[in-house]
Amino acid sequence: MTLRQCMEAVINGRGDQRAIRRAVLTLALPIVGSDLLQRGVNVVDALLVGRLGAAELAAVGLSQLLLMFVMALVYGLGVGATVMVAFHTGATDERRRAWAARTVLLVGGAATLILGSGGIVLSRAAVAFMGADGRLLDLTLTYLHVTWYLFGAYVFLHLMSAIFQGVGDTRTPLKAMVWVNVLHVVVAIPLIYGLAGFPRLGVAGAALASGLSEAAGAGWLLWVAARRGIFGARRLGWSQRELWRILRVGLPAAGERLITHGMQVVFARIVIHFGVAAYAAHQVGLNIESLSFLPGMGFAKAATALVGQRLGAQDTEGARRAAREANRLALTIMSLWGIAFIMFPHIWIVFFTTDPEVLGYSAPLMTVMGLLQPPLAVSMVIAGALRGAGETHVVLAAAIVGGWCVRLPLAYFGGVVGNLGMTVVWATMILDWLARGVIVSWRFRRLRLKEVRL
Repeated sequence: MTLRQCMEAVINGRGDQRAIRRAVLTLALPIVGSDLLQRGVNVVDALLVGRLGAAELAAVGLSQLLLMFVMALVYGLGVGATVMVAFHTGATDERRRAWAARTVLLVGGAATLILGSGGIVLSRAAVAFMGADGRLLDLTLTYLHVTWYLFGAYVFLHLMSAIFQGVGDTRTPLKAMVWVNVLHVVVAIPLIYGLAGFPRLGVAGAALASGLSEAAGAGWLLWVAARRGIFGARRLGWSQRELWRILRVGLPAAGERLITHGMQVVFARIVIHFGVAAYAAHQVGLNIESLSFLPGMGFAKAATALVGQRLGAQDTEGARRAAREANRLALTIMSLWGIAFIMFPHIWIVFFTTDPEVLGYSAPLMTVMGLLQPPLAVSMVIAGALRGAGETHVVLAAAIVGGWCVRLPLAYFGGVVGNLGMTVVWATMILDWLARGVIVSWRFRRLRLKEVRL
């Protein structure tokens, strides 16, 4: 059975377990590749500026953390786009699908203007709140100011990928991200180090290379979507009804991301309490964890798309089976990553930096990252399935409980007040994702998919 036949089997509600597994993999693996390459832009920036010094590495890490916080609203729009485009795809309603796609891009344009302008005005206050000062403050602001002027590239690249995922085409965004990464490396190296006649821009060069390469990727995806008729014959106009549907699903998803990234900002503030080396190690750990994070994200997005499509086709059992299969695959793959983190901690850290102070944190940091993988996998994929069913408010509640009621209080009182050190601070991440996993799994088991109305 070919991959196309497997997808058709699931879409027509007649897939067996093997067909469902193949359909999940058909969607998930290109998403993993796309997200890996998307994350690769940030990782490459960290690798390149890390050679300039610990302050540059910390500045890029701090900037990316704040950017992820701002991107929460865009992420919510992407979730809404994927769910509604997938629902209309499953229902074979191309007219409403086009309305949903056009509407989300219109809102994305407005978000670019509002968030980009706000970022330019508020960057200094936000970075100062994080505890950065002196040279670290200056470097972080340099990276952020370049990024805000190219913020539209990040927005439309994300939204176009979300639309394609809803349609069931995850290979086209993968192709776009391949060329984004190639262009990024070609542009970043001379701009950061001042090679081939270019000025030495340091962290500003890294930000400029990221924005230009992602703008090229977003433009190509818009062109491909228009050629395929995803925006409909008119390619203009929007639907107030689709806007409401997108926001109804997307705003809780945006809230979940805001809650999570806001928690991560406060968590980073706790980590900075232990010094620049501790925060640099923390940032390296997040970059490493992002590699294992990607399979879970890929299977979560596949679960969102498949559940949305199956509900559009009124196949509730197919939706549940697809979600379970995605969960099993993600749990297996991410657990293997966890074992590798625990067994070879030093190798992972030294790939990013040779600073002896940072390397001193490698064993406890990577042990925590390894133990984190199973609950992280379950939380991500089941949350993705709930998003596909429109249950984004449950994922929001899980983020509040896990991040703000479990992680932050334990990290602060245990690590800072109790003076138990960075290992205890990092260990609270495990408890956070355990709490989230319990909440979303409980809800998914009790959810009556036949009563879901998107």
